[in-house]
Amino acid sequence: MKNITMIFVACLLVLVGTLAGHRAWATGYYLGELDAPAVGRSLAVTAKLEEPSTIFFNPAGMAFLKGFNVSLGGTVVYPLFNYTDTVSGGGTSHAKRDAVIAPHLYATYTFGEKAALGVGFNNPFGLSLKWPQGFQHEDQIAAIKLQMPTIYIGGAYRPIPQLSIGATLRVVVASLEMMQRFRLVNDAGRMDYGFAHLGASATGVGASIGVMLRPIPKLHVGISYLSRVKFDFKNGDGHFGLPDGTSDTSDFHDQGGTTAMTTPDIFSIGVAYDVLDNLLLEFDFNYTLWSVFEELSMVFDNDPKNTLTDKATERKNWKNTPTFRLSALYRPFSYLAVRLGGGYDETPVPDETMGPELPDASRVFVSAGLGYKYEPLGLKLDVAYEFVYFLKRTVPGGADGSPPPGRYDAMAHLIVFTAGFQY
Repeated sequence: MKNITMIFVACLLVLVGTLAGHRAWATGYYLGELDAPAVGRSLAVTAKLEEPSTIFFNPAGMAFLKGFNVSLGGTVVYPLFNYTDTVSGGGTSHAKRDAVIAPHLYATYTFGEKAALGVGFNNPFGLSLKWPQGFQHEDQIAAIKLQMPTIYIGGAYRPIPQLSIGATLRVVVASLEMMQRFRLVNDAGRMDYGFAHLGASATGVGASIGVMLRPIPKLHVGISYLSRVKFDFKNGDGHFGLPDGTSDTSDFHDQGGTTAMTTPDIFSIGVAYDVLDNLLLEFDFNYTLWSVFEELSMVFDNDPKNTLTDKATERKNWKNTPTFRLSALYRPFSYLAVRLGGGYDETPVPDETMGPELPDASRVFVSAGLGYKYEPLGLKLDVAYEFVYFLKRTVPGGADGSPPPGRYDAMAHLIVFTAGFQY
């Protein structure tokens, strides 16, 4: 049963590790593409974003809006992940391509030209990944579903017309389900499939602050900071389905566990300039402190021999990473907006901790979007598309087979719709 012990421990460590992936389709599974006007500009919106979604991207922008603003929409993510065994000739496995739909809702109200309040809701984590039965490394990951719905409450203030300062409180509810499959010889000597199903949930609280400055006409500068969020998973639940005829369940009975993890801080700075009265260009730089993610550990509730707990520690050693974004916003008419964007994002995951549960790599992305406003009623409709290409990555693997060697290929298509109202 030693192999099953290692399978269970690996499963629980992967669970925590996946929750730690926290960036905008930028290394990990954090989905920042949660507003069509922002996605059309590849999220290069730190310096200027005249939408209620600014409560999410840079809360200082709320005070530059006028009156009451609300927007509602959804993001459809269609990921494609492939794994190729480069050592044993196991061929290529294709993850099941389930589309993920993530909703978003934002509302702000500006009092005159001085202060603003806002609320928002989105689901920045939205992942559904399934590897087919028989996948070479299904004992590490067979399926995973991750969600992190978040509520935002914020405000902003303009002490002078050229400067705004904003802050947002975030309440995040994390939930994860994951399954692993393994083959085991039962008491009768027959090989059969078993599984481990894990679930966990926790609530974390964080904050963001932002500044928007317009020092001279046409020049916009924005700075934002997204705080780390700590999650204490005190109600993890592990369930085993061992093959029929397997009598030894001393170490693998259903039980709970506790662990903790912290998502990283993210710093952003943006500079935008009105090249023409109807053309805005912006460059953004993001820096994520992934070095906070050094190791994983877990303590089990009913493990008297410490069979699982003693093995439930794994080094991750992620590194801090940059993201570069560039965007353009063109308004040929007052009621029509054309948006373009692109950028590059570096992965924080070193080769020694790369695996099929987080098939991550550095990536490039491009986006385009259109927006229409029916000015008599203040109604708005925006749509955007983003293509994310993961640079091909080959992992040599560790001496003990963890992580497994192989080549990873991935890409993702994102389509975003947002409807809004301004009064």
